[in-house]
Amino acid sequence: MNIALFDLDNTLISGDSDHEWGNFLVDNNYVDPISYKEKNNMFFEQYKNGTLCPREFAQFSYQPLTKFSYNDLKILRKRFFKEKIYPLILPKAIELVNYHINNNDILAIVTSTNSFISKISAEFFKISHLLASEPEFIDNKFTGRLEGYPCYQEGKVSKVKDWIKLNSFNNYKDIYFYTDSHNDIKLMEYCTKPIAVDPDDKLKKVANKNKWEIISLR
Repeated sequence: MNIALFDLDNTLISGDSDHEWGNFLVDNNYVDPISYKEKNNMFFEQYKNGTLCPREFAQFSYQPLTKFSYNDLKILRKRFFKEKIYPLILPKAIELVNYHINNNDILAIVTSTNSFISKISAEFFKISHLLASEPEFIDNKFTGRLEGYPCYQEGKVSKVKDWIKLNSFNNYKDIYFYTDSHNDIKLMEYCTKPIAVDPDDKLKKVANKNKWEIISLR
């Protein structure tokens, strides 16, 4: 038995779900289009640079979730996926995921994007396990706060370890992990089969140094 872990953004899709969700909110005037777009772009640059404070970003990005009922949010999410995410899905990513499914591996998406937004992508790829940052949800409504710790950098390693322990997935042979981002280096070091997917410059340098496999899904 193997475990196959997949980063979502710029790995299985050719874009960033969090950033695109912000763009979707701006495009439809669900938020102040000027100030929200500016902050959304600022946080995205911080993420790419590895300087993002995930709790600060959560406070910013979870706030719009509090403005709508859960049923309305599900409708918005469906539109968001159709308009913003579906066009970014990579055919080779579908092939890669199906390879691991057909190999009877245990699959999970491990993403810093919050679970409400990333769940619909996990469902599309038929990946039943989703490890993500969790927006607090009380009485059928989002509070705007982060629940637990963010699934980001070292937090991804903790999420994976907790998930393996909770599900007793201890008899695995190898853990594959596919990602594009230098923010995931800690998890790549933890996994037995780290694979850089169209890596950013920082990850490419580390991957070459460590002789990790590098592939392209583009």
